[in-house]
Amino acid sequence: MFVSLKENMDVTPLKTQRKSLRTSITLSAKVIEEELMKEVPHVDELSILKRQISDKFSRLEKCQRGISNIILKEETDELAYEEDFMKAEIYRDRFSELCAKKKDYL
Repeated sequence: MFVSLKENMDVTPLKTQRKSLRTSITLSAKVIEEELMKEVPHVDELSILKRQISDKFSRLEKCQRGISNIILKEETDELAYEEDFMKAEIYRDRFSELCAKKKDYL
């Protein structure tokens, strides 16, 4: 599924994949938040949602590492790497926040 860095040093396919994963994570996060807002959240549903978003986040992290590696190899501008890193941190922080909220129920 992931584009091999050896085969293609173009970051565009990885960025496209990352965009799709970020969208999927955002949608999953909304579903989790809706479940957590219920008076009595369904623990089984939260468990399933946790596994799903964990899988998506794991794939996003792999994709992000590939993008970061390419940027570090090809870009001499540290600003490009820093900007990309900070955008990735938003998703890492969001994932950690959701995991902390879900922990109360699981």
